Amino acid sequence: MLTQEEKEEIISAAVERTLLAIPEVVGNLMANHAMLHKLNSDFYKAHPEFAKRKDIVQAVVEYVEGKNPLTKYEDILQIAVPEIERRLLITKDVNVDSVAKAIPRDFSKIEISQNGVL
Repeated sequence: MLTQEEKEEIISAAVERTLLAIPEVVGNLMANHAMLHKLNSDFYKAHPEFAKRKDIVQAVVEYVEGKNPLTKYEDILQIAVPEIERRLLITKDVNVDSVAKAIPRDFSKIEISQNGVL
């Protein structure tokens, strides 16, 4: 059976190890982030036509990454290129900036049926 002092000593040692590991963990996260940022920058330099539609690129990369969870990020980007190009081709002629006709929002002339009131 452990005494209270021994329990406290174990807890203190665990806390100390955890706190000492934080700089290494943060360093690894920063290095990983820098690597991904460089990969993304290189990807957009190689495919400048994708830069204006980052929403499509993001959606396709997430989709491909979900289908291939153990694949390297560099390979995921290369696998995603044909699908990104296909989606850009589909959405090329879609106008999302203006609406041709406003949707009517006046419901005062709608006849009320026996089914209740809107």
